Amino acid sequence: MIEEYLGLFGVDVAIKKLRPGAEFALYNTTITHWECPNGSAPPSWEEIAEQIDADRAEAERRALSESDSRV
Repeated sequence: MIEEYLGLFGVDVAIKKLRPGAEFALYNTTITHWECPNGSAPPSWEEIAEQIDADRAEAERRALSESDSRV
């Protein structure tokens, strides 16, 4: 399932990666609905920001790698 998010980054993708299987709803920066099958709490905004940064870095690395292989 995580593979379908390769190259993508954002709040919703970060939450899906941090808490696979969780159902959630957002309103601005507030999680308004949270159901997680393993009972875990929603990720903190710090965790979400770190995941977004990691995903963005990975997407940039992949893009550079792909462009290098075309040369």
